[in-house]
Amino acid sequence: MSDRIRLAVSIIAAIALGLISIIAPVFVLSQTHYDAPLFPLVRSGVEGISFLTLAFLLLSGVLLGIACPRHPLFIGVCTMAAFPLLAIAEISVSPTSHNLWPFEFIIYGFVSLIAVLGAFIGSFIYRRTHKQAQPLTGANVG
Repeated sequence: MSDRIRLAVSIIAAIALGLISIIAPVFVLSQTHYDAPLFPLVRSGVEGISFLTLAFLLLSGVLLGIACPRHPLFIGVCTMAAFPLLAIAEISVSPTSHNLWPFEFIIYGFVSLIAVLGAFIGSFIYRRTHKQAQPLTGANVG
C-alpha cells in the first residue's frame, strides 16, 4: 500500500476510533445520558470521560501507530479531530449549547495527547519489530 493511501486510511480510522473511544464507555459504564441539539451520545461521552475512555484512546493510538508509523503525532491528533467539528455543528443549530467552546477545544487537544502517546508507542513497536536484517560483512563475521 502506498504511503499516501496508508495515511488517508489511517486518518479515517483515527477519526472513527476517536469517536468509538469517547462513545463506547457510555454504553459499557451505563453513564448518565445528556441532551444535546444534534449529538447526545457524543455529549454523554465527553461529559463522562473516564479511565476507560482514556484506555480506549491509548489503545487506538497504539494500533494507529503500528498501522502508520511515520506520522504518530498527526495520527494521534486526528483521533479527536471530529469533536471540534461536531461542536461547531451543534453551535450552528443551538448557539447557546457550547458557551465555553474555546476551553472545550483545548480539552480536546489535551485528551488527544493520550492517543498521541499511544501512536508513538505503536510507532516504536512497529520499528522494533520491522528492523531490516543487516547484511553480514567480513567485519561482522567473527
